[in-house]
Amino acid sequence: MQKILVAHDGSKASDKALKKAIELSISLKSSLTILTVVPELYLTELTDSDRSKIVESLTRESTDSMEKIRKMLSGKSMDVKTLVRQGDPAEKILETAQKMKVDLIITGSHGRHGTKKFLIGSVSSKVVDYSKCPVLVVK
Repeated sequence: MQKILVAHDGSKASDKALKKAIELSISLKSSLTILTVVPELYLTELTDSDRSKIVESLTRESTDSMEKIRKMLSGKSMDVKTLVRQGDPAEKILETAQKMKVDLIITGSHGRHGTKKFLIGSVSSKVVDYSKCPVLVVK
């Protein structure tokens, strides 16, 4: 296994997925890419200007979060890359995995807005359903 992609959105489940991805990456000597996706906002109540400001703020927050993770991992002997994308989370995870030709996608079972009553979150479910490579869902 050469390349691992982990989706991270700041949720507890994605923190667990990141921890598992780090363990696997070190033990398998794989490169690790940590991806966060800033979702598009479709709220009709917002003006384009307000929507733009919110997306800009979320992007800045996501970039800062990825920088903290990158710094935290800088002491470990592993190849780590962080990416921030914008759009539909499942689509961007799948698109990134395909472009990078990753060997494994790791994702949390639920994102920030996931609910415990469902077995698996909608983003994780889409990734599992449409991925061309194996997917590890961490609960």
